[in-house]
Amino acid sequence: MPIVSVSMDDSILRSLDDVAQRRRYRSRSEAVREALREFIDVMEWGREDGEASVILAVIYERGNPRADLAMLQHRFDEIRTMLHTHVDEADCLQIFVAEGSTARLKELIAQLRRIKGVKVIKFIQTSLPSWMANEDR
Repeated sequence: MPIVSVSMDDSILRSLDDVAQRRRYRSRSEAVREALREFIDVMEWGREDGEASVILAVIYERGNPRADLAMLQHRFDEIRTMLHTHVDEADCLQIFVAEGSTARLKELIAQLRRIKGVKVIKFIQTSLPSWMANEDR
């Protein structure tokens, strides 16, 4: 693994050491690698020509948009699976796992936002960075 030197001020270094210790990283390098992976995910998600995977958690009013959510599964081949559960008497939680082009996944999220009765949409995204796509696995 190549070694990369990074300069930072004392306050950032103290914060890094504090986080690394609290999260029980074996080294500063391990903490920095994880932070860089997250940074790359965020930057790649912004590329319209990129590929990504997302986990979407959608909380919606019970009974209202269920048919609309099911229709999305037929319109978006990117959806790999869906899971439904009841949160309480008034709300349901639908979890989607999807993968495909970032442009198409952003379109899926936009469609979810337009459905009446949807209260909350949270998502975790991860992109395949271009440098990884070119590596032999």
